[in-house]
Amino acid sequence: MPNRPALTALLLLVFASALLADDKKVKVFILAGQSNMEGKGFPEPLAYQVSRPEYRDRYTHFLEDGDHEAFARKHRASLEANPKEPQYAWSVRSDVWVDYLGQRGDLTVGFARPNKCFGPEYNFGHVVGDHYDEQVLLIKTAWGGKSLGRDFLAPSAPHPSAEEYARMAAERTAQNKKRAEAKGGEAKVVTAAEIEASYGHFYREMLREVRESLANLKERFPKYRGQGYELTGFVWFQGWNDQFNDDWSGGYETHLAHLIRDVRKDLEAPGMNFVIGQVGFDGQKEPKKSKDGKPSPRDLIKKAQLAMAGYEEFEGTVRVVETDQYWDMEADAIYHGPGGWKADVEKWKQFGNDRPYHYLGSPWFFAQIGTAFGKSMLEML
Repeated sequence: MPNRPALTALLLLVFASALLADDKKVKVFILAGQSNMEGKGFPEPLAYQVSRPEYRDRYTHFLEDGDHEAFARKHRASLEANPKEPQYAWSVRSDVWVDYLGQRGDLTVGFARPNKCFGPEYNFGHVVGDHYDEQVLLIKTAWGGKSLGRDFLAPSAPHPSAEEYARMAAERTAQNKKRAEAKGGEAKVVTAAEIEASYGHFYREMLREVRESLANLKERFPKYRGQGYELTGFVWFQGWNDQFNDDWSGGYETHLAHLIRDVRKDLEAPGMNFVIGQVGFDGQKEPKKSKDGKPSPRDLIKKAQLAMAGYEEFEGTVRVVETDQYWDMEADAIYHGPGGWKADVEKWKQFGNDRPYHYLGSPWFFAQIGTAFGKSMLEML
């Protein structure tokens, strides 16, 4: 006969522990950047790799109930019904919420652009979700094609002068006039005020998204019990667009340091930990040189990002993850192989689905960096 008093006491203890965990503050992580933070891990190559014994264990946690066979059956059946509308049986994790520019819900594949893809948030969410008993919330604020030198420029960073705004407005207006003359249309006049407003616009949008998410937790996530929240960490993964302006690439280190300081100040989270995803497009290739022999803009940005971990004021609270080590060499071999990816499109779709600036659309790359970002964050915490 079971010891009923002991069993009852054990059940009460488990129940009390669950209630205690529910009363702990929600752990909030902000994930910000441009298109690769939006997420370019494509489902097509992931679905192929799930069907292969040598790759499938990478993605077991992606699948509903971890069932490879059920996942494959659903995918196969959907392609037979309509090759243009593949269906996937993704897992859903309710102890990790995601709020991403109007998309909200439990962690699964699809909080990305395109919306069937995934980004660093997926494996990051699994890593921190496994670690915490508390509910976790990921607020993702990412927009494609945005620079740190203009779009995300922090308030305390150096901004152009009034004269520079006027000059840029005149140049933009002249460009519009030239295009209009070629097409026989009317040129749009660009004002200095419009140019000025573009500097830091997405920094302000980022803060607005975070604040609105936190102010509306119950509405956006009905299972929120009013237990409060804690701003725990920030992940930054960005850098492509700053290559194409000498001031932005040359000033990247200054701009990023100001971003860290201002985010902490503006969100009243002075000790918030930062993980910086160092850009890794092209993989671990040798440093490039410009025509004048100076480091390429890409390498200036990589160096600037790596420098953040060496700032005395950021000691112990900022880490840099070198993402080039996770470059998908199998996808790269197809993309850059004889005839390029077009030589065998079907084989290409088994490993990638995009350009190098989107890390070839490799699901393995985006899975690995998500894990690395999560582990690096937890090591600081």
